[in-house]
Amino acid sequence: MSNITINQASKLFKISRNTIYARIKQGEITKDAEGLVSVQDMIRLFGNKANKKATEQAIIEQLNTMNKTGQQIEQSNSNTEQILTLQIEQLKQQLAMKEILINQLQQQVSDLRQDKEQLYNQINQKRIEHKPENRKGLLGRFFG
Repeated sequence: MSNITINQASKLFKISRNTIYARIKQGEITKDAEGLVSVQDMIRLFGNKANKKATEQAIIEQLNTMNKTGQQIEQSNSNTEQILTLQIEQLKQQLAMKEILINQLQQQVSDLRQDKEQLYNQINQKRIEHKPENRKGLLGRFFG
């Protein structure tokens, strides 16, 4: 069944918290690691002291509240999951754009290297075509 806090059990069953702690110490009521007591044990021990309809209604309200809280947490988790999924998609798109940019830059570097090679080749060709003529000095022109 369900568990409730000691304060809630005290109010629902109209008994003191000290009584509940004493019964826990005696082993008549089980308490979990979170400090919650079993509703089943409370009904078994104190059910006839409290108004049964009011107790059942309060327990049902507690369970509904716990269910609503669980649903809100699930909805929050779902919303968070959707947000994270969208962020992942955006990051994938950004990564793809960056990869395209990297490829374009690599292509530009390759083109610039080719242009550099062509310019070097043209410069060397101009040097071969434009060899300086053997110039003769003044006397070489007259006697040569």
